[in-house]
Amino acid sequence: MLALALGAANLPNGELLTAGPAFGVGGAYVIALVLNGGSLFTTWRIRRSDRAMFLLAAGSIALLIGGLPLAFGDGFSVGLASGITTLAWAVALILAVVGMRRPLPDLPLPAVAVAVPQWRVVLNDYVSLTKPKVISLLLVTTLAAMYITPAGMPSLWLVIWTMIGGYLAAGGAGAINCALDSDLDINMGRTSRRPVPSGRISRRNAMLFGLGLSALSTALMLAFTTPLATFFSTLGIVYYAYFYTHLLKRHTWQNIIIGGGAGAIPPLVGWTAVTGRLDLAAVLLFAIVFYWTPPHFWALALVKAQDYARAGVPMLPVVAGDRETRYQIVIYSLLLVGLSLLLTPIGAMGWIYLASAALLGAIFMRDAWAVYTRGDQPAIWRLYKYSLLYLALLFVAMVLDRAFLG
Repeated sequence: MLALALGAANLPNGELLTAGPAFGVGGAYVIALVLNGGSLFTTWRIRRSDRAMFLLAAGSIALLIGGLPLAFGDGFSVGLASGITTLAWAVALILAVVGMRRPLPDLPLPAVAVAVPQWRVVLNDYVSLTKPKVISLLLVTTLAAMYITPAGMPSLWLVIWTMIGGYLAAGGAGAINCALDSDLDINMGRTSRRPVPSGRISRRNAMLFGLGLSALSTALMLAFTTPLATFFSTLGIVYYAYFYTHLLKRHTWQNIIIGGGAGAIPPLVGWTAVTGRLDLAAVLLFAIVFYWTPPHFWALALVKAQDYARAGVPMLPVVAGDRETRYQIVIYSLLLVGLSLLLTPIGAMGWIYLASAALLGAIFMRDAWAVYTRGDQPAIWRLYKYSLLYLALLFVAMVLDRAFLG
């Protein structure tokens, strides 16, 4: 969905910002079309009997198809296409939010169970080793960083290769994590059904799979992006697979604090893939994700504290108790919101981002304070779920700010 807003990224004189072939608004528009097409397909598969959801998804894709010729024109038509991409992004965002809150419709059970081919089961297991749900948020921060650099709009091919390399890097690190953590995962209800602890994939095969993806990622990043982006991408693999998984997670309650650096590296990858250098704004993006990780993950750890205790993992709720964890969530939330507001004073973002960050941060602090004062399961789950939406919307606000304000 993030790319839907990128069509509005024009220079003040109306010329497109490009850093390669003239993809411009047209390239961003095509990305928007593909992403919304994916939303429509997913909705059709899972919620075809939910008429409101399906009409919303179909309306979004129809809007994009209708305005596609405008994206490749000039002058007024390009501006109109920019507005359409922004509107379609808003529709897709509404679809995502509504979809999270609406229960799945009751679907009739098939009369006869259909056997799933074994190759598909194996394929799904190997894909699950890459932790695609986690990667999706990492790629949002990577993609957003690519579109807010001083270099202007990147070429479409650079975006594609960076996204592929980023997925392979994060997926490889995730597979290695699954191999190394299988002895812990088997003792936790949340992870015991993963392919390695359940015995469907051996630790050796999971490790080889992760190493293979990691090596392929490094090769692709080096061939199609920049040396600095390749360095940060590879650093992210080592950071997560070795320092966090092997050293920090099992030995210190600060595992999430220090280990959060692994998840904060993707914005650096996106930024340096476009610019080839590291700037203050990129470091601040790293810091935002770094300080977002503890309150996000500690909320989950509060709910799953017994699992971590049974597995012998020294998460903060296990070591220091619930109240101290809730207090630390408030402290890190304050640091997070404060850091998020600094992008405007340093000149990296404008008033659109500042207003969005202030509003999103206020909601984050409200939920964090509810966790501290009430500490019940609904409050904790609300913070955990909102924290995912918060980070995605914060980076979307960056792109919108750059698109409309330049």
